[in-house]
Amino acid sequence: MTDLHPKERLSRSARFLLAENGFATALGATLGGTFLTGLVLELGGGPFEVGLAMAAGSIGSIGMLATNSMLNHTGGSRRKLALIDLGAVRVLRIIISLLPVLLLWGASRHGLLWPMLVCVMAASFFGNSAEITRRSWISDLVEPTERGRFFARRIMIGSTVNVIIMLVGAWFIDIFEKRGLTLEGLQWVVGFGAAAGLVSWLLIYMTYEPPMAMPKRQAGVIETLLIPWQRPRFRKLLIFTLCWSLAIGFGANFFNFYMIDRLKMSYFWVALVNTAGELASVVCAPFFGAWADRVGTRKVLLVATIFKAIFPFFWIFVTPATFWLLIPINLLCAFNSAMGICWLRLSLNVAPGKNQAAYLAMFMVAMNAANAVGAVVGGSFVDGMDKLGWQHLGSIGGVVINSVNILFLTSTVLRFASIPFMGMIHEPKGTLVSMTKIAALATEDAEENKSTSRVS
Repeated sequence: MTDLHPKERLSRSARFLLAENGFATALGATLGGTFLTGLVLELGGGPFEVGLAMAAGSIGSIGMLATNSMLNHTGGSRRKLALIDLGAVRVLRIIISLLPVLLLWGASRHGLLWPMLVCVMAASFFGNSAEITRRSWISDLVEPTERGRFFARRIMIGSTVNVIIMLVGAWFIDIFEKRGLTLEGLQWVVGFGAAAGLVSWLLIYMTYEPPMAMPKRQAGVIETLLIPWQRPRFRKLLIFTLCWSLAIGFGANFFNFYMIDRLKMSYFWVALVNTAGELASVVCAPFFGAWADRVGTRKVLLVATIFKAIFPFFWIFVTPATFWLLIPINLLCAFNSAMGICWLRLSLNVAPGKNQAAYLAMFMVAMNAANAVGAVVGGSFVDGMDKLGWQHLGSIGGVVINSVNILFLTSTVLRFASIPFMGMIHEPKGTLVSMTKIAALATEDAEENKSTSRVS
C-alpha cells in the first residue's frame, strides 16, 4: 500500500471485489459439479464423458499462462483485461444455455454434448485468466497480514451463494424432472447464471484499480512459463500442488456422478448433501483464516489435507438405502475453506511482486492441469471397469464393491501419498499476524461492516 491510495478507497474497492465474487460464484455454480454432471448425463454421456466435462473446465485454465503477457500489453490494466475475459465467459454461458434449442431442428442430444464441452473449455480459458487478474488486483488492495481474513470472507460469500444456488436450482430441476423436462430445467438454471454474471461484470467495471507494479523489462511468453519453476521456493509449492491435485481429480469429480447415476438420488437430495459440506465450510472459514494468519499456512494446510485425504474412503460405505449418511460424511468439507484459504495465501505470499501474474497463473494451471488428468484417468478407469462387467462386484462385510467405490479407495491412497511433498514448502517470514492484531482487526470489522451496508 502507498500514500497515493487512501485506505478507505482501497477498502471500498476490496468490498466491491467481494460482492463481485458473489455474483461470479452464482455464474459458476449454475454449471458446477451437480448441474454439469446432470447436463452431461441428459445429453447421453457416461462416466468417461463426465470425466471429460470436468477436465474441460480444468484444461481451459491454460489461458492463465498468457495473463501476465496480456497484462503487460495492456499497460497493466487489470480492469480492461478482466472485462474482456469475463465478457467472453458470459457470452459462452448464454450459448450453452441455448444449445438445447437445436433439438427443435433435429439435432441429437449426444450431438450437442461435444459443442457444450468446447464451450465449457473456452469459458474456463477466459474465466481462469480473469481470476488471475482478480488475485493480482487483490494483492494491491489487501495487506499481506490481512489476506487470510479477506480470503475467508471471500470464501464465505462464495460458499453461501453456492448453497443457495444448489438448493434452489436442484428444487427447480426436480420440478422439471417430474414432467420429463430435466434438460429444459438445466437450461434455465444455466441461463440464470449467465444473467448473474452480467452483474459481476458491471461490478468489475465500477471497481477502483491501483497501479500495477510493472517489471522494468517485460518477460516474453516462454520466459513467463519458466520464471515460476526457476524460483526454488515457488517450485516446491508447484510440485506439491501437482501431486495433490492429481489425487483430488481422480476421485472428487465423480461424487456427483455417483449420487445421480449410481445411488439414484434426486437433484434436491444431491444438493442437500453438497449443502451440508458448503455450510460447514462457511462456518469454519473465519476460524481457518484467523488460524492461518496466526500460526502460518503450512500447519493449517497439513491438518486440512489429512482430513480431506480420508474423505473419499467414507463414501464406499454408502448404499442406495443409506444415502443419508452422505450428509454427516460431507461435513468434512468444512476443511474445503481451509484448503482454499491456504492455497490462496501461500500462492500470494510465496510469489514475488514483479511478474506476479505469471506465478499465480502457473500455480493455478498446475492445479487445474493435474485435476484434469485425474478426471480423465478416473473417468476412463470407471468406464473401463463398467465395460468389463465390474459395475457391481457384490459386497464384503456389508460394503458394496463396485467400480466407483474402487475409484474412491484409490483416490484416498493417492491423497495420502502426496502429503509428504508438503514438507518441501517454506512460507516466507513476516506473513504472520499476532493475536493482538487479530483482535484489533476484528474490532475494525464491526465499523467496516456498517459502512459496507451503505456502499453496497
